[in-house]
Amino acid sequence: MKDTLVFDVKALLHEDFKVYEVLVPCENLKLVFDEARFIRPLACTISLLRQDADNFYVTADITSVISVQCGRCLNSFEVDVATEIGVLFCPGEAPKEALSDERYYDGDTLDLSEDVRQALVLEVPSWPLCAEDCQGLCSQCGAELNEGACDCEIIEEPSVPAARNPFAVLAQMLPGTDAASNKD
Repeated sequence: MKDTLVFDVKALLHEDFKVYEVLVPCENLKLVFDEARFIRPLACTISLLRQDADNFYVTADITSVISVQCGRCLNSFEVDVATEIGVLFCPGEAPKEALSDERYYDGDTLDLSEDVRQALVLEVPSWPLCAEDCQGLCSQCGAELNEGACDCEIIEEPSVPAARNPFAVLAQMLPGTDAASNKD
């Protein structure tokens, strides 16, 4: 089993299609985030299809597991991540107007590392929740409300009087309001 996302084109000289099972350590792709930590290597199924003498269409199914912190209760939990990519590799250097799903290679190796890294970055949740009904933390005492209610009194914040509200002037600009009618 391979442990890299770099493939030797010479190994594909006599084959039109090849499938690789790859297990890549996350450190190899610099998958380090403040909000998420990859806790399992990337399990990848890579398919390379020769389209003509030098072009290769590559697909990849990638899975892993990350540890994230809940946005409400701040507890860590694990999330399965999965993504797939499809990229056409052509020999040579990239022209100025290359297609978004088209990459270029040096003639010897195909490197999927950056494509896989970018696809996985998009899979990291921006506001992870351990459960849809997570109650979070009490805003007053910090107690975890998933474990039970706290003894804090719920204090409703008073509304800001219009005179102190810096946006109150915007209401005067709306058509149909009393303040806007008095201006005319």
